[in-house]
Amino acid sequence: MLFPFLVSLVGLFFLLANAIRFYTTCKNRDILYRIITAYLVLLFCVELLCNIIGFLYPNSNFFLSHYYFLFQFITLNLFFYKSFSNKRLKKIMIIVFVSVLLFLGFQYYNRPSLYWEFNLVEVTITSIPLLFYAFYFIVSNLKTDKHNYFYFCNGLIIYLTSSAGIFLSGNTDSVILTEPFLLDFWFFNSLFYILYQFLIYKEWKALNFRRKTKKNINEKFQ
Repeated sequence: MLFPFLVSLVGLFFLLANAIRFYTTCKNRDILYRIITAYLVLLFCVELLCNIIGFLYPNSNFFLSHYYFLFQFITLNLFFYKSFSNKRLKKIMIIVFVSVLLFLGFQYYNRPSLYWEFNLVEVTITSIPLLFYAFYFIVSNLKTDKHNYFYFCNGLIIYLTSSAGIFLSGNTDSVILTEPFLLDFWFFNSLFYILYQFLIYKEWKALNFRRKTKKNINEKFQ
């Protein structure tokens, strides 16, 4: 159990580093930058609690997954809503957003015990819209010179596809290896999460490089 836990801690460390990077550089930045900052900070808080509780009380941290997926769904919906200019798509986004929250609210009201379990329906209906928005964002911006947030969206697609696939396959408890260390599907989920955080770091680096370059050009011609 120790090795997969250490790998998950690496992902947590990368998440913390990215949250700090974005937070310390978010002053006077656009709304999209600030939304990603809030997204990273919120997810770090949830992931930290998840790792602490999971280490001290194994299999007792499932309830935190609801906060993870809801925080992710809410903040990234806002991110893509602010990114898109298509008014029809933005109306559809509002309808989907409200429908998902109402459905989940009714589901937990009707079955309170679900709060302490993994909710596969929640994983599905909060992940699929974000995947669609990320794909649309990339495709709709391919012909533009401004490629901000491409690393972020590509990382989101890779991570959501892999994690949702693992959760929905029902293999979250499957063990692949027992020697020389325990290796299960959570390990692969942690690896994809590390890749996602690496691409977020690449996004931060690219955004700040472009900002610094633009600032230097402006100062040169003043």
